[in-house]
Amino acid sequence: SLNILYRFSFSDERVIEYDIDRVLFDKRSEFQKIQIVHSRSLGNMLVLDELQNIAEADLIYTETLMCRGTENYAGKEICILGGGDGALLYELLKEKPKFVVMLEIDEIVMQACNKYMNSICGDVLEKRTDDNYEIIVGDCMVYLKKYIKEERKFDYVFGDLTDIPISDTPTGEIWDFIRTILESSFQVLKPDGKFMTHGNGVSCPESLRMYEDQLAKLTPKVKYTKSSAFVPSFMEEWVFYQVQRENASATDSV
Repeated sequence: SLNILYRFSFSDERVIEYDIDRVLFDKRSEFQKIQIVHSRSLGNMLVLDELQNIAEADLIYTETLMCRGTENYAGKEICILGGGDGALLYELLKEKPKFVVMLEIDEIVMQACNKYMNSICGDVLEKRTDDNYEIIVGDCMVYLKKYIKEERKFDYVFGDLTDIPISDTPTGEIWDFIRTILESSFQVLKPDGKFMTHGNGVSCPESLRMYEDQLAKLTPKVKYTKSSAFVPSFMEEWVFYQVQRENASATDSV
């Protein structure tokens, strides 16, 4: 038993101490350092490159990302970009969608979460494919380009990738990636489809504003709504975005 406080940093540059008593998994993949640790108050937690990602206590994170109770996923076609912990896929499948494809680059993240985080992902990372979903291991941009070429369309695309970075200006590799994901996602969305993603904490208004500035530059023009929730393992109110074309009709709501 470690009985010590672990310090993990966040994408918003806060450093938080956790009551970690066990390290359950610690391995480096070709993409990142992957750890699953146990917190006495939050349950098992997925930590990537020393950044806390999700804990067993964080169902509210997934439910707010998907706007559970507001969006109607029944019979819909959905694409998840990232989502390697399996929580979003697991919760979406409860809503009876027609089909969900999940594009995750890191096989080792999924193996670790399947073993140590199945209270949030069930058996979806074990099965990998079923009548109503498929998990593809690979670079989501490669598959987005493929779907654009095939003219495959989705009702929803979830960006469950990197958080909005903390920076003085919206420049650099991560911002370029965010813009590319946005532009590509709208090319595979149906005319009234929605792009759903997580942003950052309410303590980072400048970064959120920079993200909203990028949304304002998209062609065709988009409109967006925001939601937020206090996420236990983040110890902060987190902001989520729902983006669709400006001329889109309102999609089904529950």
